[in-house]
Amino acid sequence: MPKINRKKIENKVKEIISNGLGIKIENITPDKRLVENLGMESFNAIEIGFEIKDKFGAEIPKDDFKKIKKFKDLL
Repeated sequence: MPKINRKKIENKVKEIISNGLGIKIENITPDKRLVENLGMESFNAIEIGFEIKDKFGAEIPKDDFKKIKKFKDLL
């Protein structure tokens, strides 16, 4: 079984969020709040959720996604 490289996953998720929200990757840090600090809206969340599913094969259930407040929660 291949070893999971957490940093690579983190960087890819940052890239997905950066592209989805039109913000700089440098602005995405673990304690940034997705809505309040990064400006994520519900439509963005849906798009980003689909991209994460496509890239990693991991689907975030709707009820769980509502609980995700900070970038580190998403990871």
